[in-house]
Amino acid sequence: MVPIPESRYFPSLDKCLTGELLLLSWKSIFSAIQDTSTTDGQQIIIEQFLSDQTVLNLLSKPFDAFPPPNSDTKAAFEGKTSAINVTPSPSLRYDIKQVKDDSVWLSNIAKIDEISALRLVVQECQARTSTKLLGRFTEDELASIRESAGNSSFSSPITVSLLSRGAESGDIQAEFETEGNRQQRILANYLSERRYLLKCAETLLKAGLVRGWRVVYHGKGKEGDAVPSWLEDRGEALIASIGVDQLESLALRGFSAIETNVQNIGNGSGWFEKEEGNAQLENEWTRTQMTEATHTMEMILEILTPNQTIPSSHLILGWLRLLQNCSFLDQPNIEDPSLQSLVSPLQAIAMVVTIAMFNIKCTLDHLYDLESVAAISSNVSLDASYIQNTETISEIHEIVMHATTMGFMTAGPAILAWVCILKSLNARVEENKTLLMENEYSGDADAVDPYQPVVEQIMNNFEDSNVLDFLAQRAVDHLRVLDTLSGLALRLGTTADSFFSNSTGALMRCTILDLVKGSYSGLGYLPEVIEALLSTLFAGQSYWDLVDSTEHNIFDPVTEFLQDGELVEAFLWTARGRYPCESMPFLRLIHAIAAYPSPTDEDVKPAISVLNSIPQFTFQLPEDFRDYTLVREDENSNMVVLQAPLQLFEPRLKALKSRAPQSRSPAITLIDRDFCIPAGMEGRIISDSGPKVVTWYHEYSGLKYLGKLLETYLTASDIVDATTGLPIDRDSVVEIIQILATLLLSSFKSGAGYVAEKADAQQILETASSGLNRNHDITTVIFEIFEDELQRQSSVAGSDIPLGVLISCLQFIHAMLPVAPSRVWPLLARSGLLGVSRGGGRLASIVESVELVSGNYDFLISCIRVYEALVEDIACNAIKRRGISKSSTRFNNKVDTGVGIPDQLLSKTLLYYTRYLIDVLESSFSWKFATQNDRRQICKAISTTFDKVLCYVYGIDTSSTSTVALEATENDPEMSKLAKSETKINAEIVSKITGILISSASQIADSFLSTSSSALKFQPLLVASLDALETPDLTTFLNELGLWTSQVTAVLGFSKTLLRVSNLLERPSSQLELQLFQAAPLIARIYAVTDVYKRPVVLLFESLIVAANNSSEPPSLLGHLGPRTAKNFLQILSDLDKPISRDENVMAIWHLLSMVVSNKQQWLANYLLAGKTPRDALGKPGCGADSSALDKPLLTVALERLCKINEMPQHEVLVMLEFVALSQNFWPWTVYSSPKHSAFITAISEYAGFLHPLQQSSNIDVSIKACFQTRIAAYIAEILAMHIFHSRQTGADSSIIDLVTNLDWFIRFAVSAPKLNSSLHTQLKRNFESRYPGCTPYDLKRTTLEDRQLGKSYFYDLPLADKMLLSDQAWTGRRNDGLRVEFEHANVNLSLVDSHIALFHGWKVLAIEISSNLSTDTKLQKALIRVCTDCLTTNSTSSFSEDIFTRLNHQRADFALILAQRLVEAKCTLPEMKDLLIKTWETIRNFRGTFERALRKEDAPYYRSLLKLIFIAIRAHVLGTSKSSDNENVSTKMERVHKITPVILDIIKYVVAMGLRECAATIHDDPADSSPEDISLITGILQSCLRTTSIELSQSQIVATMLSNDTARVATTLFSWSDRIAVDGDPIYGELSILFLLELSSLPMMAEQLAIDGLLGHIAAANITSYLRRGNVSPFADGAGLQRCYSIWARGILPLLLNLLDSVQESIAAEVATFLNQFSPLLTQSTTALEAPESSRTSQKSHTKYISLSMCSELHSLALINFILNNFRQNERGVMDIPEVKWDAVGVAENVEFWLGARGVLRERIVPMGSRDQDLAGRKTDVGGTANNKLEEAVVQEMIGIRNVLSGGDA
Repeated sequence: MVPIPESRYFPSLDKCLTGELLLLSWKSIFSAIQDTSTTDGQQIIIEQFLSDQTVLNLLSKPFDAFPPPNSDTKAAFEGKTSAINVTPSPSLRYDIKQVKDDSVWLSNIAKIDEISALRLVVQECQARTSTKLLGRFTEDELASIRESAGNSSFSSPITVSLLSRGAESGDIQAEFETEGNRQQRILANYLSERRYLLKCAETLLKAGLVRGWRVVYHGKGKEGDAVPSWLEDRGEALIASIGVDQLESLALRGFSAIETNVQNIGNGSGWFEKEEGNAQLENEWTRTQMTEATHTMEMILEILTPNQTIPSSHLILGWLRLLQNCSFLDQPNIEDPSLQSLVSPLQAIAMVVTIAMFNIKCTLDHLYDLESVAAISSNVSLDASYIQNTETISEIHEIVMHATTMGFMTAGPAILAWVCILKSLNARVEENKTLLMENEYSGDADAVDPYQPVVEQIMNNFEDSNVLDFLAQRAVDHLRVLDTLSGLALRLGTTADSFFSNSTGALMRCTILDLVKGSYSGLGYLPEVIEALLSTLFAGQSYWDLVDSTEHNIFDPVTEFLQDGELVEAFLWTARGRYPCESMPFLRLIHAIAAYPSPTDEDVKPAISVLNSIPQFTFQLPEDFRDYTLVREDENSNMVVLQAPLQLFEPRLKALKSRAPQSRSPAITLIDRDFCIPAGMEGRIISDSGPKVVTWYHEYSGLKYLGKLLETYLTASDIVDATTGLPIDRDSVVEIIQILATLLLSSFKSGAGYVAEKADAQQILETASSGLNRNHDITTVIFEIFEDELQRQSSVAGSDIPLGVLISCLQFIHAMLPVAPSRVWPLLARSGLLGVSRGGGRLASIVESVELVSGNYDFLISCIRVYEALVEDIACNAIKRRGISKSSTRFNNKVDTGVGIPDQLLSKTLLYYTRYLIDVLESSFSWKFATQNDRRQICKAISTTFDKVLCYVYGIDTSSTSTVALEATENDPEMSKLAKSETKINAEIVSKITGILISSASQIADSFLSTSSSALKFQPLLVASLDALETPDLTTFLNELGLWTSQVTAVLGFSKTLLRVSNLLERPSSQLELQLFQAAPLIARIYAVTDVYKRPVVLLFESLIVAANNSSEPPSLLGHLGPRTAKNFLQILSDLDKPISRDENVMAIWHLLSMVVSNKQQWLANYLLAGKTPRDALGKPGCGADSSALDKPLLTVALERLCKINEMPQHEVLVMLEFVALSQNFWPWTVYSSPKHSAFITAISEYAGFLHPLQQSSNIDVSIKACFQTRIAAYIAEILAMHIFHSRQTGADSSIIDLVTNLDWFIRFAVSAPKLNSSLHTQLKRNFESRYPGCTPYDLKRTTLEDRQLGKSYFYDLPLADKMLLSDQAWTGRRNDGLRVEFEHANVNLSLVDSHIALFHGWKVLAIEISSNLSTDTKLQKALIRVCTDCLTTNSTSSFSEDIFTRLNHQRADFALILAQRLVEAKCTLPEMKDLLIKTWETIRNFRGTFERALRKEDAPYYRSLLKLIFIAIRAHVLGTSKSSDNENVSTKMERVHKITPVILDIIKYVVAMGLRECAATIHDDPADSSPEDISLITGILQSCLRTTSIELSQSQIVATMLSNDTARVATTLFSWSDRIAVDGDPIYGELSILFLLELSSLPMMAEQLAIDGLLGHIAAANITSYLRRGNVSPFADGAGLQRCYSIWARGILPLLLNLLDSVQESIAAEVATFLNQFSPLLTQSTTALEAPESSRTSQKSHTKYISLSMCSELHSLALINFILNNFRQNERGVMDIPEVKWDAVGVAENVEFWLGARGVLRERIVPMGSRDQDLAGRKTDVGGTANNKLEEAVVQEMIGIRNVLSGGDA
């Protein structure tokens, strides 16, 4: 049987109670629906939830979502909670019995079904941690928060109510666990779910109707055929579930729900009556009822839209009866002030629904359609349209009359709408009566209008006067309906104080517009009607609201207005006809439509079209004006003709001059015909009561005229408006400038393309400037007005000072910036706003004297928005300012990009701005505000912009050239301090493409990151955090909620960026960090307030932890959080943003945890890893009843999830592995003690065994997956390495063999070269620099300031590049094939390279750990040999010259070296090991070429590693020869010998002979940078080479090589220099060179050559040898130099003499004896070195002599030399004279005999000298040996050897 799928709405109760599944709340669903940045993963979860049949059933019946209980629901409840479904166990987080009891209680008290109650109770259980976190503060937490605020009672933003809420932790927990508190939480959750369920239903219903609306309003074209979004799809599924034909029934059901809501408001909840109620819950109850009613009305309005049919009688009567019963919601009985704000939205939606119910447009169309065949009578079905049923009409009238009589203000729109309909009904009836009277002869009885009886009844029943007049007068005069509509419309826009969402508000305004249109015929062109119309079009929106608007609503009142010919004729053309006599209506209408785009791309914007040509000019004639004559008097049309030209502008001093034309200003006489009405122009007198008002039919350009009008407002202007004799009035100035600003703004929001948009904007400016004085254009005029107004307003004070002109000028500046930045910047710098070029800016004085007094901050907000635009201009034009593209129309000289303005001017202007806004940000919390939304806007805008400034400057890397320039400036002694300062500033500016912002960024950083800043700097964050805690739980006022949350996230983001800048710049710990730690309990609580805050809080904590890590002892986050808050916070984090699990949130959480475990937060790290606080771990009792232990440690959460690594997305696996790897590195014992660790290791090792091969792909998505896989593999390698290491340390079984079987992928790919696409990067650099001269791709290189993910924006900052270049087609390409795509591929390629490098390092660590035990595992030995070989192969074939690859080659060589050493130590005898020598030599040859090129200094470490590796490889041949010889046949052995001998000879030639010369030259030229290790290494290589098989057969070739390279002379010369190139007084090169000569002398032929060359003479003549002849050279001498001299003697010279004697025989015996006698002090010293205790008569008895191994070796060598010389002397007696060596052999023999006989005494006297001796002393001898350690054993062996030689035995 197929199992029934589990419901997503309420899944298994068992899983819910264990915490495995978290229930989705309707609040979370609504938050996700509202979130425009919903990711694919989040969207899938929401879609699956909304597709659930249970959910669809609830949403389709939202008013019955919580039905009353019945027997079926009780049975279902019993089944769901039965033991078979929920087994009580320790894994359950919550008590099942308590859950059941609470569910039954909730079902009874709320009268809802048991299953719904159960779900609500489980939700409360799962939300307990969040509720606890949001609970009261402890006293300690409040004290910490107060300290962060500065502990000042005057300047602290912390409210008294918050300070009074402190309590002890135990009391808080006890209060939380009470039954009453729990029940209150359950009921509050129930009410919240009701509100949000209904809001979700409304939102989905609206989304489902969108497609139909789109078709109705936009037709089947581009808009109508738009692809529906996923939300629209879900909405359509909901409508399908409801049934399209059942929507009216849903509305009728909504009426009942609303009536119930209204009754519930009056009745109260009835809960806790025995306890005399609960005020808080009662408020929530009332809030819920009002909110539900509001959302229900929204649904009804959406059902009524798009007004294509007239509502039925059922519908309208049901609605009007409801309103009548509720007194039209005129004065709801709401006493609590906190609920008063909900009354206005409720009344507003009720009024608009009433207007929509009447559907004036369709109703009037029906009434005017006399040919309609629709039945009209009292018997028409109530399901038909209401206008067809006369009984319905009669009842509607009665309801309306009752509302009118009662004087309900909220009934005004309904009354006015009914007046419109009733007036049309009456007109229809009267018209029909007239027709009947004219056609009496017809006798047709049916011609009587069917509406006549009801209309006559209505009219006759009202005896006092005409009922229409009565209703209209009462509505307009008494109820002030037009004012009501105006006030209502002003709260339906996109402003922060609007009632509803933008789309709902626009829909409501369209409905109001229908009423305004319908009422025009009765009310006419009244100021109140015009105001209502303008309010409907504007909706209270300012210029800044238009700037911020991004969504395009289907419903747009401006569109409706412009597309309605009757409205345009009635209002726009009428206002145009009265302009400029009545200027404000026309200007405001133009302002309203200015933002409306062109209907098509080819059309002119409507506002421009109206202004381009105005056909008439209306103004009031002066009383003495006589230059006109009446014409057509017989027509009585008041037509006149102008007799003389009439100038529209005249000189300002006209009153002092004659009116004669010749007296006019030259500026006037030259003005074109637009400003002069010519003689003969006809006009019409439209008012002759008082001064005559004439409309002249003079056509002129409105834009040109408006520009000229503005010129009259200038203080220095010499003209005035001739129609008034005055300059233009202030209100008109404001409107005109705002019109220009809005037109410019709309040009750039039209979507026509950058070039076309800019051309449109420039055309507007040119037209507006065309009538101005030749020294002016519209820009300079407005800036002069701005300057005049600054001067004027800065000298006055008071709350009533008008700032409208200044604000409009700022809006124009903002709009101008994208058009002509080169005009704006200099003018702004010269203005008095900031005082950049002059002292004392006006900005601060105006804010302080005017806005601080009034509490309204429109001027300051406008200034901040201009600052934001200036910063954006710098960023957007950064690349263009560097250089103009050669061929792009985007960058040609005709397009203004601000190039040519001095960067210093731009930087200085922004710096002045920045300084002031820093002061505003830190002090604004204490200002007076008329509305708190102003404060939030100020804080949000400044924080956001400051954040951008920091990101633009510190988010991209500085070029190296600028660093060099700065260093050169600092080191130039000839430059003055001032010149240095200016040069430094200039260098900083050019150091980055955003260098202009550096001064501002530095100012921000220095101000907020000071080590001693005041508490004021922290106030913005503290205030925002307190705001966050008070975030309203609203489903209305969504724009205010959006502003509220965006302000909080902006401040949190700014704080995060500040901390990251501090870390990036390595600044000392700032006061901000300490204050953030102190406020940590407050910030942690913000996480639980709403989903929007989660990620910003996590990122802030992460940045705080990382920044604090720079100090030696960072503050403890756990200590500041406290155990209670820390537990709750970590518990919520462990849920990983379930149930929605947004990817960005989950990744941020794991990264935060990674930073905690790796950044000196020991206590918090232990807490989240082990789940216990330090107090719990020590077994100490907590401070409260609530245990601090976590339900499940976060480490366990990570390991459990990673055990299913194959089922997880790659990005989540990556961050979790990072967390585990860092935890393992810093807290290994905690990690390994986890019970899940073993299964985790098995899972990741198996995962590694199935990794996909790394292959290059042109598909970018495939490449990104490869990046993630590679990086995951790197972490797996690190984790496995640590696992093996820990297992080895503890002796645990690590199952290395099992691991190795899964490591084939690493062996194949980990050491291969990263796939850097050099051609891609080269081509990218060439194309970019060619396209944008002066810039390189590295100008877009990211820093660590922002988190970066593997993929398309990893290395180069593409979002920033888009901002700068998105308008350039070269960047985007015609078909998405521009430079941007190249950057994406480059970023992905660099991601892959970075991942591969990390893989190599991870594999290196793992392989080294695996190689710690290789003795028996030949399979592993083969694998590691292959790794070594692959490392060398990769290095040989690597062709990249970048530093990173050079370092990587070196690291590979070191890796191969370590593995080779481990293999040699393991005595590996595999044949593959022998091949390592050839591969290593090939690598060296590829690296060095012919060896003639000198080795670069930076290449020396890598070459040294290769030499060490070749040394190991040769030793493998030496050590393995005897052991492998038994396993190989003779032919194989000979083949191998013949194969390696040429290699050995090459090594001796190039590495030894030529290498020694190279080293000697380096030592001579630069001793400080030379390494003695190199000589030692060369010597070791020579030694190993000379010990390889059959090398003696090539002795002559070796000697020839040495002779040809003069190797012996080089070594001898180095020996002779050694005293002069001593390292810190240590002649180490003397020993190294003599040891090298010693190795050479081991070859007999070479030894003979050395003897022939007089080697001993050269040694004797060397200056260093003179030190040996002194008597203070010994292993115990004072000073490293003398000890080194002894080593030269004992380890070098004496063995060298033995080799010479062995090779040259008696021929050199006399020379050796003579040479030895030169060192009589050393000879004498050696004979007494082993003196037996008490045997010396000269030494002090108290002086104890010690014996070293080197002393014994020295004596052994001297004994052998003496023995050989004695034999030669005896054999050659008479033939040659060999001098006697003055050495007491007999005394030495006696002493040796003593020591060998006194082993106990000898053991006490042996002293280790050097590391080798120390090692021998630490090693025990084999079982059965008499010595205690290897050092003693070696000393005894040396003594035995001495005894044997001196006794004449075999040496």
